[in-house]
Amino acid sequence: MDGAVFQPAFIINRQHDYAWFLLLPFAAILFALTAHQHLPGGALVAITLWITVPHFLLTGLRVYGSSTNFERWRERLIMGPIALIIAAFLLIKYAPLTLVLLVLLWDNQHSLMQQHGFARIYDFKARAGAAGTKNFDLAFNWVFFGNMLIVSPLFSTIWIRTLYEWSIPIQVAQIELIQTLSWSIAGLYGLVYIGHNIWCVRNGYKLNPYKFFFLFSSYFLWYYTSFTSQYIMVYAIAHRIMHGLQYIAIIYSFNRQTVVHGASDSSLLTDLAQPKNFKVFLLLCALSTLVWLALTEGSIAGLGFGLIGYGADTDLFSYSLVSSISMIHYYFDAFIWKVRQPETQKGL
Repeated sequence: MDGAVFQPAFIINRQHDYAWFLLLPFAAILFALTAHQHLPGGALVAITLWITVPHFLLTGLRVYGSSTNFERWRERLIMGPIALIIAAFLLIKYAPLTLVLLVLLWDNQHSLMQQHGFARIYDFKARAGAAGTKNFDLAFNWVFFGNMLIVSPLFSTIWIRTLYEWSIPIQVAQIELIQTLSWSIAGLYGLVYIGHNIWCVRNGYKLNPYKFFFLFSSYFLWYYTSFTSQYIMVYAIAHRIMHGLQYIAIIYSFNRQTVVHGASDSSLLTDLAQPKNFKVFLLLCALSTLVWLALTEGSIAGLGFGLIGYGADTDLFSYSLVSSISMIHYYFDAFIWKVRQPETQKGL
């Protein structure tokens, strides 16, 4: 590679980046397809839970386990969760479909923003790109993730059916027009994005090739699973493996770097960052999933020990609890990972 153009850098290091950020999406696709062929539905749901729940816990440890972080975001960490929990319980009682759509849309926004955040870290580590590159990267994620939701067979079936359930009939010609416009916008923006990177090179800004490899692998997973399978769990398993494991990897590395640089103010986080305690870290992740299942509905994963199961009355409580915790996680991630913050840079 031409050193005048490319400036390679990794989020963690070469070995871990290839394992968690660059090749993991392809392994996740293979695993999801294999699991779909050989495992029952309950086991598939269990896989997503055992990966998803721990990264909820780790977000909480990052913000509440550090007195410095808690003081920095005190009002947000106190008032935000209270407001979201109240909103979840009110919506499930008076407007349940609104809550379902809110969580679904926020989850998708959260997913694309996580990949955008990793792309920003790649450029931060390499000191690559121009000042406006972050805006082009953000637009890239919105355009291509949105296009996937609109045009893929898996997700187009969902939004078309939803329109009919809302008594908004849509004709085949209208669907084709919407999808053609979406593809056109994606194609045009792809050219704009390429043009921006050419402009960067011509103006002396370097590019981190691993950022583009990372974006390609992420979007390959999303597009491949949503175009080749009509079974939502194939997409869900592949996506959750990528999303959850990448989050766990970055937060462990972030905590480790914070301790190494002497910036940690938490004895718990310091202990968890020690290599000798990595098994304790994994055990804590596993325990968080067991607690989640006990509080909601363990039977959904085929484990059959839920303290609060889905029934005539308790299903509303369970879904409200799950929704509120999910939204709290999305809410926290919207501000605790800003790469421009000096405190965040110390852990990167």
